[in-house]
Amino acid sequence: MHRLTRIALAASFLVAAAPAAAQYAYPPPPPPPPPGAPYVQAPPVYRNVLRVDLGVSFYNSGWYNCYTYYPYYSCSSGSYTSYIPFTVGPQLDINVGGPNNISIGFDVLIGTITASYYNGPVYQSKSSDVTIWEPTVDYVAKFGPPTLDTVGRFRVGGGMYIGPNSGLGGAFRIGGGASFLNTGRLGIGLDLVLEAGGYQGYWIGGLQLMASPEFHF
Repeated sequence: MHRLTRIALAASFLVAAAPAAAQYAYPPPPPPPPPGAPYVQAPPVYRNVLRVDLGVSFYNSGWYNCYTYYPYYSCSSGSYTSYIPFTVGPQLDINVGGPNNISIGFDVLIGTITASYYNGPVYQSKSSDVTIWEPTVDYVAKFGPPTLDTVGRFRVGGGMYIGPNSGLGGAFRIGGGASFLNTGRLGIGLDLVLEAGGYQGYWIGGLQLMASPEFHF
């Protein structure tokens, strides 16, 4: 008798709990969207950049003219040259996968070269207007996904100097910068690039500061 009573109580408990278990264990699937519901499209992602470099550069060079009068060695004259040109030109960043990009550019440097030098005991100075053309090729690594509004970048590469009277030179380049408003079609970039190399047989060093409008695609 007691056994039949316990079985009846257990059966009554299971019957009472069954509706609650069915309610929480198997929720109904969500209803389908109504006909004509608007489709929300993901925003486009831009990975390539076309910019116009606008800025100023600072170059300098120093050297001495030295002679040997055996057994003596003398430097009788020296020179210090500065060049602070306005810098403008196009640059294209092409994405080749992930954070990796190849940047191809062509800058025009327009400014005045000022040379101060000793010629024996006499200190002299002269200036002349010079335009130098600089094609560049850089590897650019970008930090952060293209869906961020601000993306940093690091660049390393080289440039070639083409000056008056077929003057030639070249430089190693390294620098960094960032793109702002990166998720839109139009943005702005800031860059700082260091250059070290030679021109017409003389060692030179330079610093480029750029603020560039950008088109993203």
